[in-house]
Amino acid sequence: MASLDEHDITQITLRFLKSHYRQRQREGATMLSSDLRGAGGIIADGFLSFRQMEGEDFRATVEATSRASQDEVLFKLRRSLLRWDSAAAAAAVLATTFSVLYVEHLLPLNQYPLAVWGALLIVSFILASPVFYVVLSPLRRYRYIYAVEQFKQYYADEQWVAIAEDVFPNYHDDRYYLELRDQCIYNGFGLVVVRENKPPIMQVTPSRQDLFKNRRKLIPLFSQVELNKVMQKGNYPEWLSQFKPRKLIAFHRKFKYQMAVCLISLVAIGGVFYQEWLDRPLKVISYEDYLIEMAKAWRENRYNSMPDSILPSEYRIDTPFVWPPPYRKDENPYLALGLTAEPPPGPTALLEDKEPEAGFLTAFPDVAGLITYDCSRLRIDSDAYLIQEGSYPSYARAATRISELKSYGLETSGLWLGCFTDTGRGYVVFFGPVFRGSAEAERALKYYETQLGDNVLNIRLEIRSLSIQSK
Repeated sequence: MASLDEHDITQITLRFLKSHYRQRQREGATMLSSDLRGAGGIIADGFLSFRQMEGEDFRATVEATSRASQDEVLFKLRRSLLRWDSAAAAAAVLATTFSVLYVEHLLPLNQYPLAVWGALLIVSFILASPVFYVVLSPLRRYRYIYAVEQFKQYYADEQWVAIAEDVFPNYHDDRYYLELRDQCIYNGFGLVVVRENKPPIMQVTPSRQDLFKNRRKLIPLFSQVELNKVMQKGNYPEWLSQFKPRKLIAFHRKFKYQMAVCLISLVAIGGVFYQEWLDRPLKVISYEDYLIEMAKAWRENRYNSMPDSILPSEYRIDTPFVWPPPYRKDENPYLALGLTAEPPPGPTALLEDKEPEAGFLTAFPDVAGLITYDCSRLRIDSDAYLIQEGSYPSYARAATRISELKSYGLETSGLWLGCFTDTGRGYVVFFGPVFRGSAEAERALKYYETQLGDNVLNIRLEIRSLSIQSK
């Protein structure tokens, strides 16, 4: 048995629709046309219209599909859209997960270089995108049906997809037919199965309401006879010269929203990396290395301030002690004369009545008393954090507490809050150095709490912020 062609399907469907709309109130006769064309490469295989009682024209269009042109009703994957959506979803999930774990301090970022974390994120993105591609592919959004998509490009009161009976092998479990029917229902289009020598079977009726909410335009449709007349007059519209056959029609989508999601995700991850770079750990050196570095810097500054002509090529050391430390222990002058050098006095602690407002005080190993500095020696010009042991109202109380903790083998320092504006006039006793970042301070707090062990002294440590400019 010969298969119906598109022309036969169109004529049968138009006769069916004329009977279907016979009960509609109208003024005048019903107009039937076939093979109409409009702006943007739109082709309507069938067209029915009549004047309604309100004075407006009722329009119904038909997209006819035969066995030979069944590709028009078989869905195809929008692979470009699916790839972009998969990439955007993977980027958004990775950025959100990465940011949340960072805020909750569940990422050991300080254990590996940031480059390693960046490479790990790239690998995760490459592996996650195909997963989203597979998960998202069954969604209607990515299943493209030509007949349905063409109806979305222009407005008509009702639109019908008419297919020959032999387009699908069965109408019960064929996935292409089920997808076509579901999309017709979802978009409000009608679906008719046309049979030879038998009445058409209505599968889906069109929606009486415009489900697109006036997002489509009403475009004029012209028959071949009307187009010939327009072309003879030489004033045919510009879209007609740009007309393309239906096989070349492509309804392209832009991917600006997916690109925006990817960019925002990249910025979020970059912000986490930048914050981690600001909170990078400070280099902590031992006391002996600190003395060596200070001695080196002192010599370099002294040499740079002297003219080259007076720089000696060598030195004779006549004392076993050279300031600044470290002390030279490999020289023994005056031994032949039986003389011994007296050790220089160590730095003396400043008394409260002489220096009641010392800016910074600390205790060094093997050095009696406290070493104090004034506020001008402090270099805190941005946010700073301390691991505070306690706050004390006077220099004597703070010095006593530092000495007491030193007797237990705990090294602490003190800082006068008067060096800062609007922060008080007492003293803060704290463990460790001054930290530039809150994350590093939190890690140091956990470290010192671990070092206290059973904490028999009942020391309560906390983080204190010094975020005010120093005087």
